[in-house]
Formats: sequence, structure tokens, C-alpha cells
Amino acid sequence: MRKIIGIVAAVGAVMAVAMLAEPIGQTWTGDGAFAQAKSKSSACFQNCRNVRNWPASQCRQFCKGRR
Repeated sequence: MRKIIGIVAAVGAVMAVAMLAEPIGQTWTGDGAFAQAKSKSSACFQNCRNVRNWPASQCRQFCKGRR
């Protein structure tokens, strides 16, 4: 029983680290929804990045003030 609890705890710890590391990494690189939330227009930003394939800085400027 202790072995199963230890395995579950280890798996939970690995999952927690993975869940926290992803948004932090996206913020550092400037990609991802977590980083885009700063621009107040994440739908425009997401569309700009995916459809127009512009760099993040150009999409931020383009989407500034839009929703």
C-alpha cells in the first residue's frame, strides 16, 4: 500500500511541475495563451499569430485596443 501511495505521489509531483512549467516557458518565449493574456486581445493575437504568421511584437501592435 505504501508503494502505491509513493508512486501516486511521485506521478502527481511530476504532473504539477509540468503544469507549472508550461505557462512559465510560454511567458518567457512570448508564445501561448498565458503570455498573450497581457495584450487584452488574445483572440486577435491568436488569430494574428496563427493566420498571418507575424512575429509576436507585430501582432501586439496590430491588436492593441482591439478585442
